[in-house]
Amino acid sequence: MKRFTTALIAALIIGGCGAEKVQAQRKGEFSLGARMTQYFRAKTFALGIYGNYGITRWLDIEPGINFLCKDNSSVDIYCDLHLLLEVAETCYIYPIAGIGLSDMSSESLGFDGWSFSGALGAGFNYRLNRRLTTSIQCKWIAQTAHRHRNPVSLSLGIEYAF
Repeated sequence: MKRFTTALIAALIIGGCGAEKVQAQRKGEFSLGARMTQYFRAKTFALGIYGNYGITRWLDIEPGINFLCKDNSSVDIYCDLHLLLEVAETCYIYPIAGIGLSDMSSESLGFDGWSFSGALGAGFNYRLNRRLTTSIQCKWIAQTAHRHRNPVSLSLGIEYAF
């Protein structure tokens, strides 16, 4: 966990120093996407949809919802902030900081309710063309529900820019 936190802090510092050179996102650009997410500690996967809006050319916001695919399935509603760092003309990496709300219903743990969460992570996007972008993200999600593990998630997605 210390290595992950150190790497995330380093990415944020590097991102802040090089943000004026980023041109991967257009200010005011909006896109919609679909994503498949694997939650490792929760031992389940989810299918989700999300929107992405370019606040500036180097900062965007991504609200979304994931539907977990298992018995007594739950839903995760989240909103992430990305600091875009251009690697090449068609690809960029970004640190992620976000908040979320999760339906944590579980008969085996005796918990039925909602949990607030915070998320830290990183992502990589590759533009296939002007409209289509693929992405991969890894996030650590800190849940406030005391009986639930804090999952690490890995996501693959595709989005269409308008």
